[in-house]
Amino acid sequence: MSSFTLCKKVELHLHLEGAASPLFVRDICKSSGTQIPAIFDKAGNYKWQNFDQFLSIYEIVTNLFLEEKKFEALMRHILDKQVKENVVYTEIFLGPHLWSDKPSDRWEQFLQIASNTADEYKNKFGIHTYFIIVCIRHLGPEKALEASKFASKVKENKVIGFGMAGDEKKFNTLDFMESFNFARNSGLGITTHAGEICGTKSVDEAIKLGVTRIGHGVRSSESEETIKKLREKNIMLELCPGSNIALGLYSSLEDHPINFLFRKNIPISISTDDPPFFFTSLSKEYEKLHNVFDWGVEIFNKINKRSLEFAFCDSELKEKLSQQL
Repeated sequence: MSSFTLCKKVELHLHLEGAASPLFVRDICKSSGTQIPAIFDKAGNYKWQNFDQFLSIYEIVTNLFLEEKKFEALMRHILDKQVKENVVYTEIFLGPHLWSDKPSDRWEQFLQIASNTADEYKNKFGIHTYFIIVCIRHLGPEKALEASKFASKVKENKVIGFGMAGDEKKFNTLDFMESFNFARNSGLGITTHAGEICGTKSVDEAIKLGVTRIGHGVRSSESEETIKKLREKNIMLELCPGSNIALGLYSSLEDHPINFLFRKNIPISISTDDPPFFFTSLSKEYEKLHNVFDWGVEIFNKINKRSLEFAFCDSELKEKLSQQL
């Protein structure tokens, strides 16, 4: 067990289906009599070579959990891992358009399952779990508005945020302004993926959406002007270094800008994104950051407390959890 497993942690950037381990996926297929899809290599890991293939496999995995019993099993699988990682607070991305093409009873049912399971794990293990509804960028602005309206309607089911994921190369970021305005006006926190596959310009456009957090945003390191904007507007970057390296954005952690951004006093959080796809966990991320940049428990505690400041939950819970870190 890594010494960093014992650290209490906050994770703000985690995709539900992307956190399903290959073994768990195969077990679900076997137990339900479903044919195991051809998405694994000879070692049993997810088999992909670029971002487009990654997205394709992600959707195949999602389609395996479109029954209530399997969806609940997935929620438990993810939260079991979060408990083992000593996560005290987590926000999980849910993409309802991956469940069905239009708002439907399934959207409501799956969200209720997610909410009920989160309540159970809070009572049993003390982990606080909330959800961010994400629109899928490559499905376009109309679908985004559907997701935004759904998120605004179901806040009582632990939905506290709205965001955007998917293919960063599709559409113009500002095409989605209506969706983000709707979510913000309904009281939801807002975040969006940007500055991952695309460059600094995508971060600048995300800032115009009025977000308080940006998923990844690592390419902002390429522009002093963008860094200045992030600092002035006090926007957090939800950093996932293991994900960025696995996707080929950087050749190694030594080349990754996380330490540069931290030293620039940009608010950052540390997350895993889609951990089994990228052979990582939060403890592994901490361990590697310690080995490469000599970050210790004091720095991780500082980052986790800052992450809580930018979490979308209420201030009372932030204060309570901050005292535990």
